[in-house]
Amino acid sequence: MINQTQFKDKVAIVTGGGSGIGKETSMLFASYGAKIAVIDNRNIEGLQTSEMIKQAGGESTFFPCDVSDEINVKETMANIERTYGSIDYAYNNAGIGGGFGKIQDYATPDWDLVMQINLKGVFLCMKYEIPAMLRSGKGAIVNCASVLSTVCYENDSAYVASKFGVLGLTKNAALDYANSPIRINAVSPGFTYTAMVMKGDEQKIKQLEQRHPAGRLATAGEIANAVLWLCANESSFAIGHNLVLDGGYTLL
Repeated sequence: MINQTQFKDKVAIVTGGGSGIGKETSMLFASYGAKIAVIDNRNIEGLQTSEMIKQAGGESTFFPCDVSDEINVKETMANIERTYGSIDYAYNNAGIGGGFGKIQDYATPDWDLVMQINLKGVFLCMKYEIPAMLRSGKGAIVNCASVLSTVCYENDSAYVASKFGVLGLTKNAALDYANSPIRINAVSPGFTYTAMVMKGDEQKIKQLEQRHPAGRLATAGEIANAVLWLCANESSFAIGHNLVLDGGYTLL
């Protein structure tokens, strides 16, 4: 169990905070007293998350941002630091699923888009989060990889490659800053009950559930709890760790 009071009045960034795991993580951080910078490229969803936090008595600001655009990311991080005075935690969660197809059939523009958001977006966010955390004197970053950062999935080369990349990037960044006051780790959710997954038909969802020995998919709340543990003092010796929460998916 983590000490919730350690998050009180700290500043937490959540990218892709408008829905799914990002939204749930934003709400959980806020329930522990953190000030939440919700980042999303979808204004309606991002604003909704921020408003829900405020209605529950928390403090939050929505910052619209395209994480694949360096100028946009740089300006957004600077704006967050001006608004709240520091950046203490970051969950770099923004990502897309992309399309499906064998390599020979996969559209190059689709491949580029997945890489730009899922991999370059994590790099850019860390590039500007880390200096802010160094100025604050301490920080923790969690990057959202995936169970598909450890195993493959049929006809899903772009997403799988991007998440393998996120995991490699996380480990290398963790090594670069291992002797600093910043810890960098990754969380790798199994398939989760979110809009990205649930857009499939009912039969597809059941097939996915059956591929997990647990007999179900993860909930967004289960992943959010893991993110906060990786940010908390209780995980202080975790550096470059990939916390896989997959309901046994990789055991088969």
